Amino acid sequence: MKKSYKTKILYIGSIPPEVGGQTCGGVATYTWELATQTHRNGYDVYILANTASSFIRDGIKIISLPPRNKLLKAFYGVRSLLTANKNKMGFLNFLSFKRAHRLYSVYSLKKIIDRVKPDLIHIHSLTDTRALISAFLENCPPVVVTDHGIGVYFMHTNVARKIFGIRNMSELKEKVNETVKTVNFIITVSDFAKQQLKEQFNLPSSLKIKAVLNPLDVNKLPLLNKKDTKEELGLVGKKMVFFSGVHEPIKKKGLDILLQAFGVDSYLRKNCKLLVVTRGKGISFAQSFLKDKNIDGLILGPQPWEKLVKYYNAADVFVMPSRIEGIGLVYEESLAGGTPIVGFPDSLEELEDLLGIYIGEKFDASKEDEKALAKKIMKVLNTDFDRKLLRKKMVENLSWDAKFGEFDSVYKELLADT
Repeated sequence: MKKSYKTKILYIGSIPPEVGGQTCGGVATYTWELATQTHRNGYDVYILANTASSFIRDGIKIISLPPRNKLLKAFYGVRSLLTANKNKMGFLNFLSFKRAHRLYSVYSLKKIIDRVKPDLIHIHSLTDTRALISAFLENCPPVVVTDHGIGVYFMHTNVARKIFGIRNMSELKEKVNETVKTVNFIITVSDFAKQQLKEQFNLPSSLKIKAVLNPLDVNKLPLLNKKDTKEELGLVGKKMVFFSGVHEPIKKKGLDILLQAFGVDSYLRKNCKLLVVTRGKGISFAQSFLKDKNIDGLILGPQPWEKLVKYYNAADVFVMPSRIEGIGLVYEESLAGGTPIVGFPDSLEELEDLLGIYIGEKFDASKEDEKALAKKIMKVLNTDFDRKLLRKKMVENLSWDAKFGEFDSVYKELLADT
């Protein structure tokens, strides 16, 4: 009997260390979990990822690129630039010959497409040069891009410069404006991210765009007994305030504001223990602040997932007073662990609208200060939340089982048009 054909989809993006990648954080987790769900739903799945080698895991084929020096990258980049569809790419101002080495990724992707022959490509950033592939390849498969909130970052230029490692914001904006002309569909991680993308960039009227809140693998984050978990972790005796943010903890995630809230509020200092998971300068900054202000706290570097699950369950409130946020995956993880949150107002508003229950307090870092944050933390700490209800609402509305159909409908729509 002849086997039925499986639709091939090629994902492009980072994957987390626990599955062989090299990048921590929400985007890597999102990429891997979406690929896993797609494979479970009958697709033949490939990922071009940031791995040291190619391998197969859980039925998903992970592809790595061979290392190349900058000279070779420039050579292949120039070749790609010379073959680009200039009509489709506009004037290519942001892809001058001087920067042609950036197009090595496009050259490499062309080779992989020739080998894999995917029916669909899904790329996990609008800033990824490979999203321009349709301008360099005849008969290119449909291209979907997930936008993780680049329009939101453009509201805060200093943060965007730091995150993307650039000085020239106009160049990045031009790149995104050109990129959106070449893709077939954009999925944004929230309505707020979609709104800001439309406001900040010149989206073609024909471009299809849809907001899908980040789903969560709820099976990876079980609801544990809070008392037992606190005892196991040695965190009994005080209310536990939890912060987890490894990427730009100060400039973006607002760790400094949270620390200042403890610094100005005697109730928090007396009754609460602060647990911070971060990295780099965030660790030294927080340790110095706690010592100077005599705050009871524990500052940790990036933690294994098993430990994070216990922290989410043991916490009495999760606080991440972000200055900007497309949608905080850590907010969802906290709710799945039965823990209420204080955080970025637009993220909390979308989550509350979807879940239909009170989940915590909105904090707007552009308008409110550390004193206001302290009051909101205390309000949540003194509110009786039903942990099981928080968890139940998350499973019903934001599990992958609940949300995958929205991705599947995008894929089927694009495939039907080819």
